[in-house]
Amino acid sequence: MYALLRKWLNIYEDELALFLWSALLLFLIHIANILFNNMAETAFLKRYGVQYLPIVYMINAVSTFFIMGVLTGIMARTPDSRLLSYMLVASGALVGALRFVIPLGIDLLYPVLFLLKSQLEVLLALVFWNMANDLFNTRQSKRIFPLLTAGGVVGAILGSFATAPLAKIIHLDNLLLAYFVISVISAAVVRRMGHLYPTLLVQESAPVEKGGKKGGSRPSIIQEFMKVVPLIKESTLVKVLIALSLMANVVITIINYQFNFAVNQSYATEGGMIKFFAVFRGFLNIISLVILLFVGKIYGKWGLPISLLIHPFNYVLAFLAFLFRFDIYSAMYARISTNVLRTTINNPAMAVLMGLFHSSQRAVVRPFLRGTVVRIGTLLGSGIILFSGDLFHPRYLSIVAICCMGVWLTYDFILKKQYPKILLDLISRNMLDLKSLEDKDVIQVFRDKKMHAHLMDKLLSSRGEDCLWYADLLRGQDIPNFDDTLLKVLKKEDDRTRIGLMALLSPAEGKAAIPVFRELTDLNKPQLLLAMVKAANRFPSEVSQDFNREILEATQDPEVKAYSAVGLYRDNPERLFAIIQSMLGSGELKERRAGVIAAGESKKEVFVKTLREMVTMETDPSILSAIFRSLRQLADPELNAVLGGYFSHPSDLVRLAALEAFDIQDDQGLSAVIAFIGDPVTEIRTKAMEKIQNGAYQNPLVLVESLNLPRRKVREGLFQILEKLNIKDLDVYRFARSQVEKSYIYFTEVEALQKLSESPERDLLMDHLTQERKTKVENILRVLSIQDVSGQIRIIWRGLSSSDSRQRSNSIEALSDLLDKTLTKILVPLLDEMPSEERLRIGRKNFTRPAFGGSNAVLLSRFL
Repeated sequence: MYALLRKWLNIYEDELALFLWSALLLFLIHIANILFNNMAETAFLKRYGVQYLPIVYMINAVSTFFIMGVLTGIMARTPDSRLLSYMLVASGALVGALRFVIPLGIDLLYPVLFLLKSQLEVLLALVFWNMANDLFNTRQSKRIFPLLTAGGVVGAILGSFATAPLAKIIHLDNLLLAYFVISVISAAVVRRMGHLYPTLLVQESAPVEKGGKKGGSRPSIIQEFMKVVPLIKESTLVKVLIALSLMANVVITIINYQFNFAVNQSYATEGGMIKFFAVFRGFLNIISLVILLFVGKIYGKWGLPISLLIHPFNYVLAFLAFLFRFDIYSAMYARISTNVLRTTINNPAMAVLMGLFHSSQRAVVRPFLRGTVVRIGTLLGSGIILFSGDLFHPRYLSIVAICCMGVWLTYDFILKKQYPKILLDLISRNMLDLKSLEDKDVIQVFRDKKMHAHLMDKLLSSRGEDCLWYADLLRGQDIPNFDDTLLKVLKKEDDRTRIGLMALLSPAEGKAAIPVFRELTDLNKPQLLLAMVKAANRFPSEVSQDFNREILEATQDPEVKAYSAVGLYRDNPERLFAIIQSMLGSGELKERRAGVIAAGESKKEVFVKTLREMVTMETDPSILSAIFRSLRQLADPELNAVLGGYFSHPSDLVRLAALEAFDIQDDQGLSAVIAFIGDPVTEIRTKAMEKIQNGAYQNPLVLVESLNLPRRKVREGLFQILEKLNIKDLDVYRFARSQVEKSYIYFTEVEALQKLSESPERDLLMDHLTQERKTKVENILRVLSIQDVSGQIRIIWRGLSSSDSRQRSNSIEALSDLLDKTLTKILVPLLDEMPSEERLRIGRKNFTRPAFGGSNAVLLSRFL
């Protein structure tokens, strides 16, 4: 069952416990939030009045700015797990206490509850996801975060459907106490997670800026605006994004007001309204769950400019529905349709547009849009509602909203019309960042007929690297007769560009390509010949056969000959086998190398044995490297064992080929590749780092432990890898805990050995185990000191090595204050002077102690 759950969720064994804890926490938070949300909204509408909603919206928008500023400053100094625990207890206690204020008849309590439910939902989500980002690295988050989100939505579904029956059993007001209970349980879960999975090992104080202010505070609206002004001036896309975000928040405020007003007039009692909210939001969350798990991004069918038109057009329909039929059915249509289209089409499309900017520009634009523009839009929407309150019925707000939609749609049409120009402008200004987008999103960015025409013109007029860039970009688009254009470009480009373009030709266009290949054939250009033969081998045999025969008979280059032979006889396996065997048995080195390459390209496992035998006989670096690549192509299961003996080969070519062919399958293999990071050849170092970053097998503990290696190049490379993989403090903690556990085992073994009769062998073994224990502790301190940018642990480490007992004691005290308590309580006893019995007790309490059963034979068998 356990294994099936992991397989179904696509979660690795060492991740499952952490995932389940995190999912449970988000599940509980969402249950509490939906109970509070339904209660607070019902109480506000029925006991205070829907007419006051715009004022509450305004206060909420302004208060968010100040609250977020305070929270950002706190988050810079406090571990997220601890902060979330405090927030859950504080929010639960505050909401629970307000339950006892209700009988006092203070009307202002209900706006306070409405504001609290809005603020707490956002703040708790922010801190939770910050904590999740500390617990999971980038690769893990891509797999696990959608599952966590689904767990939260399930909690919202259950909480929503439970609201009405729970309110009936315990009374509506007592839902505040239910929120308190669930918040306390959630806080207990967080505390347990903080104990099991610390997210901040070294306690850091926030930096102090000039003027005495602590760093990490949120910039003001004026500061955000000043940063974004230069981008507004030079980028049409920034102007469009600002307009779209502004209008979206204006109309969202209006349609939310109309929704609440329609619900309020449709249900005269609190019981009826709470039942509606419970069922409606339950089904709405079910729709969200289906979208999250099964629908995904469906905006890709039309391209970005068209996709961005769908959501505002639906808003127009929703406002027309309110205008002509202001009732609960229009309200439900408006809420469901806008939520679904926002989730499936608009938000993903807007995210792709935002992703076009470089990270430095996104860091300026995104906070401005999500902060300043959102607040201004909310305030404008609330002001419109407030101003219209005494003038006309809320149904006629639809007319004002449709005017706003006119502005929204105008900017959407501007984007559609100027989309090619905008993209080309971003490219020319080097503001376009396609690397941050997934391949499918890059395709959507350029899925526009006008854009295709512009890019085709650029392809025909560009040269060299620019030509390859445009060709590669257009290859992913569905453009008729694109290969004909590539063949035209091939004729006028230099050889290096031709080689790159040939790799982009599609297999279906072989008949048109072969005549061009013949025209470009030059036996004195082996690299160009090789590119043509490789491209020809992708074409059908009847198309490429004659060309391959011509090249095979004319060329003397072994690699070209190998590829042409494979292409010529791919439909005649017996003939191909005989030719390759003849090549492999040749006395000419070049001929044997051609045979090795052909064997790999043939994909025939029958050549594995022959190639393995050749490894032991060949000494030439070029043929050894070719053998390694061919064995990799043939998926030799024993290849790793063969390659291990060549990792320290004097030839750069052989070491690189061995590294490229090596498959990281376990910790030992990972450690072997880590050693390559210290290679004197830059290309080999780079390849090793890429292999570790992109490999299917990864173990952050091995990477962290390898920081102990005494080679500077290895440490620098590992830091780059750890940063790109987004390795967290949790991984460092796991490494430290594993080292501490081994230290306690060594100490236990030494204590057990002391009971044996004295002998030189026993004393030597005890000294060895004691030294191993000290080494493990030093490894922990070394890794922590490397991770600690402040340098405090390095100073403490020197103090721990001092012969002065006072200085050593002060260093232990400083380390206790600096490190997370979860690590301190198990590490410090290994450093401090204390009775052996006490140290053994701490070890037994926190780890599984090896069992010797009082038997000397069992003890000694551990060292054999």
